[in-house]
Amino acid sequence: MKVTAIIQRVRNLLQDNTAVPRWSNNDLLDAYNEALLAVVQNRPDVNSQLLAFTCQAQVVQSLPPGTYRLLDIVDNPSTGRTVIATTRSSLDSLLPNWTTAAGESVEQYVYDQKSPSVFYVYPVPPADHQLNLLVSQAPARIVMTNFDTDTQLFSFDELWLNPVINYMLFRAFSMDMETEANMQQAQSYLAMFANDLGLKWNVDQMFRQMLQGSIGEN
Repeated sequence: MKVTAIIQRVRNLLQDNTAVPRWSNNDLLDAYNEALLAVVQNRPDVNSQLLAFTCQAQVVQSLPPGTYRLLDIVDNPSTGRTVIATTRSSLDSLLPNWTTAAGESVEQYVYDQKSPSVFYVYPVPPADHQLNLLVSQAPARIVMTNFDTDTQLFSFDELWLNPVINYMLFRAFSMDMETEANMQQAQSYLAMFANDLGLKWNVDQMFRQMLQGSIGEN
């Protein structure tokens, strides 16, 4: 489905097909880009991809640009050996010198959400060693210069179209909070977005945080 068709669907739901619309195409495109990011932040698996990764000869490995989260390390493709997720405290207690131990294949890895752009491997592999990573990709931001002729497509499986539309509607009504009705509409669409993704949100609290500009991940 074209992104322009999604924007038009949202405009139809907003009943905003007037000569001078309340929400511009750029407003709704911004809402679309924010919706993609919100989906991936809360459900990283939605935009997952298997990635061939080349290691450096060191314990700390940096994820490629554009990667949002590491979901799993599948294996060492040269040997087929699988890689097991572990914790730093576990390795520290069992193998105090694990950060300098070298080997031919990676056996275990550590990934901490507090430092999402890097992960740690044990043992330290040789330079150019290959791993198969399962990662979540950050969605590319869509830019349009001509909304009438643009052909860019929705980048997720269409299974995830409803949460994107509901988040766009939430953002649209959030831009116009002068009436109690619009505030209620915004909160209602935020609740539908959370429900679509299976999120156990306290929507009232989350809505207040979003209005204050402190949208967090869950």
